[in-house]
Amino acid sequence: MRLRLLAILLFANALAATAQAMPPIELELATERGLQITAPHQWLQLLTGLGIDNVRIRAATAGDRPHVTNRGSDTRPRYHVVGILTSREELRLPGATFRAGDRVKLREYFERLGKEGADALTAPRGRFGLTEKQLIALQADLTQSIDFTTRGLWPQAVVDRLQSRLAHRVLPDAAANRVLRGAEPVPDDLRGLSVGTGLAIMLRSYGLLLRPDQPLGEPVVLRMTAIDPAADAPADHWPVGWEPELPTGRLAPVLMEMLNVEIDGYTLTEAIEAIAPRIKIPIYWDHARLAERKIDPTSINVRLPRTRTFYKRILDRTLAQARLAALLRVDEAGTVFLWITQ
Repeated sequence: MRLRLLAILLFANALAATAQAMPPIELELATERGLQITAPHQWLQLLTGLGIDNVRIRAATAGDRPHVTNRGSDTRPRYHVVGILTSREELRLPGATFRAGDRVKLREYFERLGKEGADALTAPRGRFGLTEKQLIALQADLTQSIDFTTRGLWPQAVVDRLQSRLAHRVLPDAAANRVLRGAEPVPDDLRGLSVGTGLAIMLRSYGLLLRPDQPLGEPVVLRMTAIDPAADAPADHWPVGWEPELPTGRLAPVLMEMLNVEIDGYTLTEAIEAIAPRIKIPIYWDHARLAERKIDPTSINVRLPRTRTFYKRILDRTLAQARLAALLRVDEAGTVFLWITQ
């Protein structure tokens, strides 16, 4: 009997805590002329079914617009939301428009209001679905420099070491955890690159990527997950560097320097390793793409007849013999590097 009473009390406390966690929301709906006579009642049923019990419906006036105000305090908010029920049977709320079938999105909308406040509804969201403020904070965090040698370390050790300096949590999913547990040591030395680009390069070597995400009502996190083969270039992952805004000649003038050159009797790897110290620009291979396409640069012989040309042309012509290209990229801190991929 005591155990049953204890369970009931715990359940009641959990419900009370949930109720306290979500501030009260009052919803005022202004209906436009021409709206179907049954539509307000249908919307009322939908909204009360989502837990919005305090709903008032009235006719719209000329000055009505969607907006939200906090009629409580910063510590104990009480939100008053004005929405417009349009003649097209759409519900216009601050920052979003819904139709009657958008039940899940509506629930998320009011949950976001309760957990994150009014600004979360109207702040414009850009890349990765983050607000400008969130993206700036994430960019600043990932701009930190990798200040240790990574080649030969276990990838999990690299992640752990970087995590100790990051404000944003790096959270591998189950598949990523399995990959990291069975992974070979890191093949590249990423020292000097920013954390964002360096992690993206390292994780790609193991078929993983980094995806910024903001769980509802929680801080932005970096989810580590497997690359989806069906999505050749998913837009929501942190990239391997960024396309530069400046032309090559201004960003990396050494690549446009002229010289006499002849390449014969060298593998592609040997040719690139001979060029690298001359241009003094970090070069990284897309190991995942090379493995996928079964391209082995250590076994591909390349040839370039004697000619006078510039370094960028030498790279382009030698890599083209393996159906590869050297893309000029910059990391979050503006460091220039070359990304060899297909």
